[in-house]
Amino acid sequence: MTEKNNAPQPDLQDIPRRLGRSITYLNRQRKKYMTEQLRPYGFVGAMYMILLHISRNPGTTQDAIACQMYIDKGTVTRRTKQLEERGYIRREISPSDRRKNNLFLTAEGEALVPVIRGHLRTWAEGITRDLDDEERVLLVSLLDRMIHTKVE
Repeated sequence: MTEKNNAPQPDLQDIPRRLGRSITYLNRQRKKYMTEQLRPYGFVGAMYMILLHISRNPGTTQDAIACQMYIDKGTVTRRTKQLEERGYIRREISPSDRRKNNLFLTAEGEALVPVIRGHLRTWAEGITRDLDDEERVLLVSLLDRMIHTKVE
């Protein structure tokens, strides 16, 4: 890598602890940052992630959100209710299964998508500011590989 990082390299036996701690820390840091940025809109927890998921998947269901985003169903139910109460999403009864609701963004929800993405971009640029472009690409590539690797 570059000479920017003078931190000692962990030995292989320390990797599991350091990896878990680093991923957890970054996740908590992002949650804190996004909570602060989106507080004026009444957002808490996973609401912004659910809104972005609905933006990318109009007509999705709460079950699909829970399954695809690894969020428990109770949390999805509470957060979608809050998004609906704040006027960011609307529900339509599914034509194929009247027991399910399809979720769509309202105009207010659509207007928030670039705001949320802007905050996510600012956070990502901030935490990677000490990496060069090649390192950023490598970091994301390695994380993607890890996400798609099954633990056996």
